Amino acid sequence: MSIANIITLLGGLGMFLYGMDKMSENLERAAGDRLQKVIEMLTSNIFKGILIGAVVTAIIQSSSATTVMVVGFVNAGIMSLAQAVGVIMGANIGTTMTAWIISLGDLSGVLSIFKPSFLAPVCLIVGVALSMVFSKNKKLNDYLGILIGFGLLFLGMLTMEQSVSVLKDLPRFQEVFSSFKNPVLGVLVGAGVTAIIQSSSASVGILQAAAAAGLVTFSAAVPIVMGQNIGTCVTALLSSIGANKNARRAAMLHLYFNLIGTVVIMALIYIAKSTIGIGFWDSIVSRTNIAQFHTVFNVTNTIILLPATRLLVWLANKTVTGGQEEAITKYIDNRFLSTPSLALSQTMKEILRMGHIAQENVMLTEQLILNKDKSVVDKIIKNEETIDTLETELTIYLTKIAEKQVNVEDNRIIPGLFHTINDLERIGDHAMNIMEIAVDTYERKCEFSDTAQNELSTLYECTYKIIDITLMAYKEDSVEIAQKIEPLEEVIDEIIESLKERHVKRVINMECNVQSSYNFMELLNNFERIGDHCSNIGISTIQRNDKSVSANFHEYLQKLHENADESYKENYKKYLERYQI
Repeated sequence: MSIANIITLLGGLGMFLYGMDKMSENLERAAGDRLQKVIEMLTSNIFKGILIGAVVTAIIQSSSATTVMVVGFVNAGIMSLAQAVGVIMGANIGTTMTAWIISLGDLSGVLSIFKPSFLAPVCLIVGVALSMVFSKNKKLNDYLGILIGFGLLFLGMLTMEQSVSVLKDLPRFQEVFSSFKNPVLGVLVGAGVTAIIQSSSASVGILQAAAAAGLVTFSAAVPIVMGQNIGTCVTALLSSIGANKNARRAAMLHLYFNLIGTVVIMALIYIAKSTIGIGFWDSIVSRTNIAQFHTVFNVTNTIILLPATRLLVWLANKTVTGGQEEAITKYIDNRFLSTPSLALSQTMKEILRMGHIAQENVMLTEQLILNKDKSVVDKIIKNEETIDTLETELTIYLTKIAEKQVNVEDNRIIPGLFHTINDLERIGDHAMNIMEIAVDTYERKCEFSDTAQNELSTLYECTYKIIDITLMAYKEDSVEIAQKIEPLEEVIDEIIESLKERHVKRVINMECNVQSSYNFMELLNNFERIGDHCSNIGISTIQRNDKSVSANFHEYLQKLHENADESYKENYKKYLERYQI
């Protein structure tokens, strides 16, 4: 084999791998967070998990990507190990789709128009030409990227086939493939090649290229294909490094499923060969034959191990021992960054979780202020540490998403999410300020009067309401709910101004001492700021759903107050009557 042939082979392999990567990347981006919604449909029903795993993998053309997502979901606590088993089984079935696409090269007659030799240039011409014309349309370019990826994949496949075809008549090369009839060696080669290129679809494609040249027999293909399923586990195992224990167990589930299936099915095949014989054992196989065996093997493996899912979970738990450590973040995971829309969706969930922790801290301060329950101090401090950590982690994670090739719509809402993270962190800070003021009040023995306590009770009530509306609007992504925030924020401002005036009168009448007066005013300032931050979050929610809303918060609020509609006025009146002091 000449150096030119070797270079051609490697060039074809590189083109094939790049085409597959580009196709998968654009498929994932086009699918966006719909992938997450599909996977999150999972229940304890393992059959649904298998179906979803197969469909998602067939769409994104990568069992490794699906399995890495599963590891990420388990790491984030979204998916249990029992649910992960079904998706992993389905992923192995879905990954056979690539082999069937490659087998189009065996078509003849009228169907030959679907052969890679015809489709490759068509996909590339159409994909490249349209992407140049519509270069600014990112959404369309995701779909054109899929087309270009297909073209490169087919072209790489053809190049590999041409370079391998010259080896057909070389005795040494034939001897190499004959040695793969040894099941152990064949499995090791299949696993090794797949582990190196981290794609079972790609390694099966390489095998199909050799089959197209008439170099592969059924006896050589069987162990290699089985080994490829084991080798693809490397990607998930690598992705689980640094993850929590359940995520590492999910990666081990993937390995055990393929390892046990390979041993069992290989034993059955070789027992059949030794007893009843397999007539086509030494026959040359085609690309379609390899696609057929790849599918039959994975479907059979799933059927055999389906009743043994508890055993797989038990083995994973025994391999990765110990309890599950608690992570600060729950929903975000670096594994999701390969699909920016999915990562963004997970970020929004984590932000909501951060909001609920900040909300809890505000509620805990009431027990301290009004009920003098000092036992909540440690909980408030711990929550504040979590909020600060989440702010850092979410900001870093969102920055990583922004650096990706996100679609236009995702790119538009990212700045508002940065603002929301900051506003929630500030709400947490104000809750801490209230706690510190309360502690100082008790330590100095300058408690608030009964009148001041009653006023604060009302203020807490409307503060809870505005936080609750804010988080609900954010969760539901609802403009209608978000529009109720600003009228309540205006009422809170008026209540606070009224409370300040009333308090000044109490001071003049010597009903409050200087220190308690200062602390009371500081409390009011912090409640006012909490309302302001809720208003900001509400505007961000509206902006996500209404492109016409100004990015300038102050400009938006000014126009809102100047041109208040009937709905605004009605909500304002309702809140004013409800929270009268």
